[in-house]
Amino acid sequence: MGRMLLIVVMGAGIIFSIVSLNINTSNTSMIGNAVEEYENVMAQNCASSGIDFALRNLSDDTTWTGVEDKSLSNGTFTIIVQNTSAKYFNGPAAGITRARLITSIGTYSNSVDTVRAVLQLPNPTAGSSPPPPFLNYAVCSGSNLSMNGNITITDDNNNDWNSNIHTNGNFSMNGNNTINGFLTHKGNASSNPAWKLNTAISPNVNPNSDPVHSQVSEIEMPDYDPDDFEELATQVHNSNVTLSGNRTLGTKENPEIIYVDGNLTLSGNITGYGMFLVKGNVTINGNVNITSLDATGNNLGIYVNGNVTVNGNVKLYAQVYSNSNANFNGNVKVYGGVTTKGTVNFNGNVSVYYRPTTTELTQPIWPQEDSGEVEARPQIISYFER
Repeated sequence: MGRMLLIVVMGAGIIFSIVSLNINTSNTSMIGNAVEEYENVMAQNCASSGIDFALRNLSDDTTWTGVEDKSLSNGTFTIIVQNTSAKYFNGPAAGITRARLITSIGTYSNSVDTVRAVLQLPNPTAGSSPPPPFLNYAVCSGSNLSMNGNITITDDNNNDWNSNIHTNGNFSMNGNNTINGFLTHKGNASSNPAWKLNTAISPNVNPNSDPVHSQVSEIEMPDYDPDDFEELATQVHNSNVTLSGNRTLGTKENPEIIYVDGNLTLSGNITGYGMFLVKGNVTINGNVNITSLDATGNNLGIYVNGNVTVNGNVKLYAQVYSNSNANFNGNVKVYGGVTTKGTVNFNGNVSVYYRPTTTELTQPIWPQEDSGEVEARPQIISYFER
């Protein structure tokens, strides 16, 4: 009897030990799962906070490109900012502009989570003064406008924009030309062959089926004297200047303003925001790359009293204004617009990819009344959690 009792007691003890072990193992597993779930939630919160952080920074500076290992509540996030024309992550191009794909990677302890969002930046002219009317064109000439060769006037990856051209004189074109906008002219319009006036001109947006070219009144272009704005300059050159090599200008809020009391020759690579106020002529030769910082606007204003001559393999992100003539020859690509009080001559393989004028660069020179609109914050188009 005593032996049986001992066996029962020992068996009960073994069973109790096994049950206790299972309970402890289960509790440990539950605690481990709870800790892991907590870390996962915290990593996701860090990633989500990164999206809010990006939203605030892009509200202040549309050229902001992200941050690495930003600390937050014992965790971190890394943000990558990319231009996109799609509405969704990994979605097809939808033709939208001023959109950014934000990738926010949150880390907490051993857990990592990724949140992505597509943001739509506000209109670049919202809450600011509009550009002067003569700078609302891809090409605008105060005299005659001629296009000879393989000339393309189109939008810069936004088919909601018409790349309109205007001349206060006569318009002529010869060759294989494309204009994705309306042509308006005070004088005559001619083409070789004549029927290309109707086939080569094709606006992106024409809901009322308006004529693609028409005779209109003259567009007024005010006098421009660089001397009137010398006091705005951050750099003053009292003679001819040649700028070559790699050069970085200012920011959108504080653009570099360079006054030249003579001729300006540009070569090399230029980035940043700025204005060139030139009393003489501007010549751009060779393999020149003037880089954009903004997906849809211009970061460089070239405002010239004399002629503008561009030759060679030139890529120019700028708004160009000349009191005299503009001559573009060779394999030239302009992302922005060209306006002159004189003639405009395009020869060779010239392409103008229209971008709306950046008013921060024009308002000091050609002030306009405020539009009265309120600057909007970036808006989230789509949001993805892993």
